[in-house]
Amino acid sequence: MMNSSEFATRLSGKLKLPKTEVSKRMNDVAEIVKAELLKGNTITLGHIGSLEVKKRSERLSVSPVSGKRMLIPPKLVIKFKVSSSLKGKLKK
Repeated sequence: MMNSSEFATRLSGKLKLPKTEVSKRMNDVAEIVKAELLKGNTITLGHIGSLEVKKRSERLSVSPVSGKRMLIPPKLVIKFKVSSSLKGKLKK
């Protein structure tokens, strides 16, 4: 697994920019993605996949501790869908 610091290091090597500058740009990208998702927009990351906000319906669940039925309220969640090109490469 790669964390954001490792990602910034690798990206700074590819772009031949200082890691601090790359980290700032990564934070800028994250802010833009957050803002667009909060507006309900879908974000498509070319050849990787897309992020979109979906509404989960309310549902009935059973507590494993008490065995009581509980109504889980509806909520918004972020879904990631892998692109077909990446999905094809992962299957190989």
